[in-house]
Amino acid sequence: MMCLCPEEFSFRRLRLSHPYASAFATSPWLPLPLFLIYRLIAAFYFLSWLIYSGFSDGNYWFIYISNWVFLFVTVHFMLSMFITTHYCCGAGVEDDPAGYGPRRFKSETYIVGLSSEDDEENEDEGEGTSYAKVEDDNVLTWPQKAVWLFFTIASVTSVVITITYWSAVYPGVEIDGLIVNQHILSAAFMLIEVIISNIPIRLLHFIYSHVFSSIYVLFTVIYWGAGGTNEKGQHYIYKVLNYEDKAGQAIFTVFFVLIIMQFLVHLFLFVLFRFRAWLVSKCQ
Repeated sequence: MMCLCPEEFSFRRLRLSHPYASAFATSPWLPLPLFLIYRLIAAFYFLSWLIYSGFSDGNYWFIYISNWVFLFVTVHFMLSMFITTHYCCGAGVEDDPAGYGPRRFKSETYIVGLSSEDDEENEDEGEGTSYAKVEDDNVLTWPQKAVWLFFTIASVTSVVITITYWSAVYPGVEIDGLIVNQHILSAAFMLIEVIISNIPIRLLHFIYSHVFSSIYVLFTVIYWGAGGTNEKGQHYIYKVLNYEDKAGQAIFTVFFVLIIMQFLVHLFLFVLFRFRAWLVSKCQ
């Protein structure tokens, strides 16, 4: 179960399809009401700091990758809060094989996040609890797909931004509450989501965070080419992306962060997800 099975490299794993809608509303560790409270607190906490960041950075808000990532973290928690609320109220539970009746008020111990093929394999191994046979592997509605997409992008990029910021950008910067939230707590909460939620992680979904980061890199090049400056009037957004004076360093930074670090972080999150599924199977 902890290995990288060939199924993970199947082209259809790129899709945002999953047989259990409850995976995006439940936790294997927390009763649903408690899980809802956690997501409520996280959603409005990050929303308040996102609004504050708009006043803090003013007209330059849109040029910083940390703000882009923080926006995705906030949207993830806002959407997941509404989905968990909807599920907690019982709406749609009868259509979900893993969400029968009163179970929605307990922790969801089913090992969601694995494919239907994984479910069939686990029946022989005695892992997990199968509530129903799954005929359709694409039962998700657009809000659940959106949560999955924002979760995938936010979890990877928040960790990458945190590592990059404290290793390359931090020196000379005064620490304040916004920096702590954008470059520590956002990554911490996304790691918590990986551990305590039932949201699955697909290995091939690294392409989504890659596209997101590539769009930002393209934006920085266009912004620099158009003569844009940061809030200090310097002709770059970050020192490590100084295309004019240190083009070689900027290209290396983009390559290392976009190609190597981002994939390694996604791989780490995938392994963490598989470990969570394994641990749930052992604790049932």
